[in-house]
Formats: sequence, structure tokens, C-alpha cells
Amino acid sequence: MKRFMLGACTAAFFLGAVTACPGQDIPWKPKATSGESVTPGNLKQELSPWQYARVVKPIESRIAMAKKAMEPYEKEMARPEEKRRQHILIKCKERAASYYLAASRAAQGGAHLVKKESLKAALKEQYEEPNKQKAIDIYLGLALDAHTGGDLKGAVAYYVKILSIDRENTEAKSALAKLADQYQQAIKDSKRAGSKGGGSDDNDKPWDTEDYSGAGRGYSGGWGDIGRSGW
Repeated sequence: MKRFMLGACTAAFFLGAVTACPGQDIPWKPKATSGESVTPGNLKQELSPWQYARVVKPIESRIAMAKKAMEPYEKEMARPEEKRRQHILIKCKERAASYYLAASRAAQGGAHLVKKESLKAALKEQYEEPNKQKAIDIYLGLALDAHTGGDLKGAVAYYVKILSIDRENTEAKSALAKLADQYQQAIKDSKRAGSKGGGSDDNDKPWDTEDYSGAGRGYSGGWGDIGRSGW
């Protein structure tokens, strides 16, 4: 119950922070650009060999590392289900997601090294967006596994990670909203039970004695293992 309340309370605070100030600039939110769409160019043909090595190779290297990170996962999945080590499966997915995200960001950075808008569009279409989505998909799977497995704190960490990548991700926002609703309902149920003489064991109502005032404010300090996703 304590872990549930901690995760749900965090979800409530974070969801409020996300929705409270829609007009403010958010560091991870890309700024809108004007103008017509640009047809992506051919990176292989239009970049010189040294430009290709500087711009594209670092991206491809990170993609290769993401695929390599999943090799132990495949080996573990080949074992009988009862013998699979869940911590290895989780760690492999986390590493793969972090490399895909790094590839997306490398593509975003590489766009500043080319002048043609068509090449910028190619980097975005071929590398930035697809790899970002791969990272999000992996984190969504990890969040769902944690949520259904009762690890509410871990689930919140993954959902927060997703929103740090894509602030408008509806799945993560919806999941955090549900956690917040569960938190509010748990408080109501506890108060109702208390009014009927259900006892007052502090361990059954940790939110009455725990200080959650700092939850949802950057997740720094006192949240040692909430960064399981690399947050």
C-alpha cells in the first residue's frame, strides 16, 4: 500500500504540473515551424563521405548498440518461462530504449550540421522520429509491466520518462491520470473506513504520516530508485 500511495501521489503531482501551464515554453517540446513541407533528400548521395561519417555514422552506431543490447534479452527469452530472470529482461529493454533515444537525439543534433532543408527533413524522417518512437514504445511496455505488477513507483518513473520525450503522449498522460484517480479514491476509502471504526494503524495509511510535498518537482533527492528508466 505504501508503494502504491507513493507512486500514485507522484503521478498526481506530475500530471498537475504538466497540465497547469499549457502556455509556457517546455524545454523538451519542439517549437512549431512555419513553411511548407520539404521532400527528404538522399543522405547517402548528397553528403560527402566525411559529412556522412560525421552526421550519420554516430546515429547508426547508437542504433547498432540498441540492437546489441537486446541480444541478452533474446537469450533469456529462450529459457523456460519459470527460469527467466526478470531483472535482466528489464535492464536489456532499458538499455535498448536509451540507445534508441540517443540515436534520435544524435539525428536531431546532426540536422544542425547540414544546410539543406531536404537533408534536415531526411534526418528527421529516417532517424529522429522512428528511433524516438522505438524508445517510447519500449518505455510504455516497461511501464505497463510495472503497473500491472504492482510496482507503481516504477510505473510512474517510466511514464514520466515518456513525457520527458513526448509531452503530448496520450498513453502516458492517461496512465498518470488513472494513478492520480486511484490515489484520490484510496484516500476516500480510507476516510470512510476510519469513520466506521476501521482502526487507525499508521502503517495502513502512510499518506497521513509521509511528507509528499516535494513529489513531482523534478524527482531529485530522496527518490533513489525512481530513475530505473535512466531519468
